[in-house]
Amino acid sequence: MKRTILTVFICSAILMCASAQDEDKTEETLKSTLIQKGQLDGGVRTTTSLFGHDNIPGLGVGGQFRLQIFDYLNTEWFADWITLDLNGAGTRNNAHIGWSVLFYPIRTGRVVPYAIAGHCFDYAKVIPLSTPFEDRSGDIITRWSSAVQAGLGSHFYLTEKFDISLNAQYMLHLGKHLDYELQPTNNGYTLDTDGHSSSGTGMEGHILITASLNYRIADLW
Repeated sequence: MKRTILTVFICSAILMCASAQDEDKTEETLKSTLIQKGQLDGGVRTTTSLFGHDNIPGLGVGGQFRLQIFDYLNTEWFADWITLDLNGAGTRNNAHIGWSVLFYPIRTGRVVPYAIAGHCFDYAKVIPLSTPFEDRSGDIITRWSSAVQAGLGSHFYLTEKFDISLNAQYMLHLGKHLDYELQPTNNGYTLDTDGHSSSGTGMEGHILITASLNYRIADLW
């Protein structure tokens, strides 16, 4: 009986050690294949804009793909459409089309932190609310500009080919300033665009928090 118990204990220990070694090998193999040059990923994303011109949060959707140039350097190409509700007095829409560079300073298995920086082109459109009694379609103002952004983020790999990514960046718009005012009234707010335009020279910045779902499409080289 004692020999049987001892045999079972030894076999269990051997199996546990083998399982742990296989798991370590699996994690090591996964770690070595997650971030490699030549990988092409595609995905969808949602972006929240915070602390901008009006201190009103905006929510957007978009898409992206990533093409990794070197083992520690990736590129990301993206497009976003973000909408802000201006306290019921109108809406502001922002379209971002741009690119970023991702640098991986360390590798930690399924969680891969990175630093990110890039550039984009921005289109902004402010639309005052029209009513049956007042048509304000002639008060719409628009602006084309460019912007730079930088921040930190991380990939969270659920499988070898599928990841969830999260990053926070500060975006600084360069060039003309889109100027308008939200003015309180007895019935809420009104959006004043009369006499305001995008001819100013001030710079406008805000924080972007982006979450994305990505899938590896191919290993190109």
